[in-house]
Amino acid sequence: YLFSKPYIDNYLHEKDNDHKIENYDKKEKEQTKTSKSTPKIPSDKSKMAGYIEVPDAQIKEPVYPGPATPEQLNRGVSFAEGDESLNQQNISIAGHTFTDRSHYQFTNLKSAKIGSKVYFKTGNQTRKYKITKIRDVKPTEVKVLDEHPNKKNQLTLITCDDYNEETGVWETRKIFIATQIN
Repeated sequence: YLFSKPYIDNYLHEKDNDHKIENYDKKEKEQTKTSKSTPKIPSDKSKMAGYIEVPDAQIKEPVYPGPATPEQLNRGVSFAEGDESLNQQNISIAGHTFTDRSHYQFTNLKSAKIGSKVYFKTGNQTRKYKITKIRDVKPTEVKVLDEHPNKKNQLTLITCDDYNEETGVWETRKIFIATQIN
């Protein structure tokens, strides 16, 4: 059982996500019939704001409202900040990385490369992005969340990196910047 537990956990996590995303798509399809309004991030922290897909990294995860607190990240990936808006130039989404669960949240994001596509489905919109920059930053370097006026819209994906087994601390954050292409 111990050897198969991570595989079982991955399977259950993926099935749960598939179910949530399928329900989200059904609900949004029904709402689109009655309303063509611009999607908004729900104020209820337990409701999905949409989902993100990174095919090169085999990621398809529900996205929840921010901020990315431990409680929110237990639900799934979430907007990094509590006041995040879908109209911002730089939308930041954070997700966990685990050492023993390859398909949990952003664990497999390291498989994405410059040029990898990212799809962010929210409401009746699917926004398309392409990863243009990947870098490590210190956990205190929060400027990656800043807006960049006069630049293309971007999605900033944030996850932990460089796990120190001696201290039990993730020492850096891996940042994936994806520029909107549609």
